[in-house]
Amino acid sequence: MTGGTTKKAYRNSCRFKDVTDSANVKLGGFSTGAAWVDYDRDGYIDLFVARYVQADPHHLPTLAPISEANGFDMIQTPDKMTGETDFLLRNRGDGTFEDVSVKAGVSNPAGLHGMGVVWGDYDNDGWPDLFVANDGGANYLYHNLGNGAFEESGVSTGTAFGPNGETYGNMGGDFGDFGDFNRDGRLDLVATRYRRQPVSLYRNDQVIFSDVAQEAGLARDTAAPVKWGVGFGDFDNDGWPDLLIANGNFSSLMDRLQTEVKFREPLQLFRNIEGRSFEEVADRAGLNRGPLQSRRGIAFGDVNNDGKLDFVVFNVDGPPSLFLNEARNANHRVLFRLVGSKSNRMAIGARVTVFAGGMTQIDEVRGGGGYNSSNDTRLHFGLAEAAMMSKIEVRWPSGLSQEFRNVSADAIYEIDEGQGMRKLKDLQPPAGK
Repeated sequence: MTGGTTKKAYRNSCRFKDVTDSANVKLGGFSTGAAWVDYDRDGYIDLFVARYVQADPHHLPTLAPISEANGFDMIQTPDKMTGETDFLLRNRGDGTFEDVSVKAGVSNPAGLHGMGVVWGDYDNDGWPDLFVANDGGANYLYHNLGNGAFEESGVSTGTAFGPNGETYGNMGGDFGDFGDFNRDGRLDLVATRYRRQPVSLYRNDQVIFSDVAQEAGLARDTAAPVKWGVGFGDFDNDGWPDLLIANGNFSSLMDRLQTEVKFREPLQLFRNIEGRSFEEVADRAGLNRGPLQSRRGIAFGDVNNDGKLDFVVFNVDGPPSLFLNEARNANHRVLFRLVGSKSNRMAIGARVTVFAGGMTQIDEVRGGGGYNSSNDTRLHFGLAEAAMMSKIEVRWPSGLSQEFRNVSADAIYEIDEGQGMRKLKDLQPPAGK
C-alpha cells in the first residue's frame, strides 16, 4: 500500500483476488507507512495508513536545481510539496472497512508528511496507541482513549521533537519487538532521522518520555547518515534488546556533492549494555562485508527456527538482503506464537511478559512497524543464563489474561487464547551447553 496513487488489497483464497474496491480500502495520494491493529478491541484488525504528499502521476512535480555548480536537477523536496492527510480504516467484520480517521482524531488535518508508523501500548492501559513519524514536522503520538477516539499527545509526552525542541526529518519509529530497552516494564521508543540529525531514544518515564540518546551513546554515532529502518532485537540472546538501523541517502545523485552523505551507507548495530548504554558493533558482527547498499526497511524474525534473531533489509535498486544470525554463545532463548480466538486470530496487540533469571521482559505482537516493514509475529526473547522461565503472562486484546509457570527455555511454543500452551519445537541447546 506504498507509493503511487492506486492501492490494492488482495484476499488469499489459494489464489489472490483484488478486493480493493469492495473492501472500501482504495485510497488516493502517496501512501507511506501502514500498520494493522485492533484499536477498538472488537476482534477485527483495523488499518492505519500514513500519507506523505499529494501526488498525481499525470501531473508530476517540477524539477528544482539542487546544485548549479554540479549541473543537475532533482524533484522538489518535501517541504516544498503539499502534504497529505492520514487514514484509519475500521474493520466492520464483514470484509469491508470504514474510514473513521476524522471521527477518531487521527486524520492529520495539518497535512504533515507521514512516514513510518507503529502501534504500541505505551501507557500499559490495555489499549494500543499509535506513533507516526513525520518528515520535517512534529511527530504524532496518539493516545487511545478506549472509546474509539484518540488524543494527540506528542508534545505533552516529549516525543514530538528532538531533545532541544528541534523539528527533524523523521523517517521511522519503533516501540520495537523489544522496545523495553531498560527493562522497567514500559515500552520505550526510537525515531530515525535525516542526515546530520541524531536518532532519538525516548525513555518512557511513566507516560512522559525523555530523550536519552546522548547519554546512551547513540546520538553521536547516528547523527551523520540518512536513517530509515529501525528496530529493537536481542541478537545475542543476553536479555537486553539491541538496536539495528538501516542507512542510505535518498538518491544516488547525491554522490556528486562532496558535502553530502553517500547513497550507499553501512548498517549500524548497537549492542545494549545492560540498559545503560549502547556500543556500535556492526562491523564486528560482519554486517558490512561486501558492497554497501542504500538501505530502507528492516524486517526481523527467526528465519531458520534456530532461536537466534535474523533480519531482512530492503535495498534500493537491488534485491533485499537476508542476514542469518550465526552468533555462538551459551545464552538461552524462546519464541512464542500466539493464536487468538475471541481476539483477532493473529493476536495483534497481545502482550507477553516473561519472568526468568531475575529479568522481566515485555513484548507485543505487531502488524507493522519500523519504516514500512512488518516483522515475524512470533515473539522472541533472549534469556541469558536462565534455562527456565518462572512465569509467563499473556494479555490478550479481548481483555483475557493467562499465566503459565515453570516453562523450559530453548523451545518454540504456541499459546492459544483461553486454552493453553503447547511446544511446537525444541531448539538446539545453546553453544557451550
